[in-house]
Amino acid sequence: MKAKIAGALVLVAVIAAAMLAGSHWSKRTEASPAQQPQTVSLTEPPEPTPGPQPETAKPAELPAPAVLPKIELAVRGQSAQPAAPGTNKLERLAQTREAFRALAAGDPALAMRSAKQITDPTERETALMTLVTEWTQGNLRPPQERARAISEYGLEAGLGIELAGNPQLALTWASELPESAGRTAVLQAAAVSMVTSDPTSAFALAEQVPEKQRAEFIAGIFSGWAQKDTDAALQYHDQLDDPADRAAALAAIRTTAPVGIGAALGIKDGYPVINSLLPGTPAQIGGQLQPGDRIVALAQGDNAFVDVHSLPLLDVVNLIRGAPGTTLQLQVLPADAPPGSMPRTIPIVRDQIRFKN
Repeated sequence: MKAKIAGALVLVAVIAAAMLAGSHWSKRTEASPAQQPQTVSLTEPPEPTPGPQPETAKPAELPAPAVLPKIELAVRGQSAQPAAPGTNKLERLAQTREAFRALAAGDPALAMRSAKQITDPTERETALMTLVTEWTQGNLRPPQERARAISEYGLEAGLGIELAGNPQLALTWASELPESAGRTAVLQAAAVSMVTSDPTSAFALAEQVPEKQRAEFIAGIFSGWAQKDTDAALQYHDQLDDPADRAAALAAIRTTAPVGIGAALGIKDGYPVINSLLPGTPAQIGGQLQPGDRIVALAQGDNAFVDVHSLPLLDVVNLIRGAPGTTLQLQVLPADAPPGSMPRTIPIVRDQIRFKN
């Protein structure tokens, strides 16, 4: 494997050397005797060498496979003239992708450190994205989600969240990040991914975040777990000794899997309309509600009905939710009801909504 990585680095240096050598030959007659040989690197800016130098300098030595690779894209002794725009930049990005595809097959921590050493922002992003794409085999989240994560947590942490499907890689990535909200986000994504198979290890990751953030971190794990397997999350919450911890866990679970009737709603002509019924929920089991039905009013238990026409959808949802075992009454007009029809009243007992992926 080390030989494969070294080979990729040699290929990068040879291609670049040939490219820059051609540039040097075409400009040699214009160069002044005072021109100095320099190194062009992804990791270090060019630095002038004081004093006169011979026209031919010793080529740069590529790093040994065991040493952190510098990804040199030029060879000492070549012209220090700036590379031509356009094609040269594309070639540098292509070389970066090729080198980091090879590094992705080796030590993940070494590969990430190599990418972080690149000073050019575009080339560093290309290197990091190449690693993530290789390690996930192209199974990335939607671009909008990735863009939001990068905007909130920065490039390295935002891309690290992509690795949540492979918790070990995600944890390695997080170990290379400084303590920050981004590092915590990567750890939490890994914890949510592993909680269904190893909840003890998942919750133990809370020890790696600042103490003042641990309660929120644990709540995030419960919330993510409830979306995958609500019953398993509820059973684990029951085992917690501290009543305050149990209450916090239950509140977190219900941010994802609330107590309600199990109907997905929309708004049409100012009325809440049932778009769909979740399988196994009170709304679906009762058999009295159908997609397309309009909710005209609702009441909590035996209390007075509240007209919901023109209410914001979020307000309607909050009225529908409540404690498990309590009764909600709906006044409903069927989807095919003719104008002037009277709504029918449907009582439904709320229950915990359960998800199972």
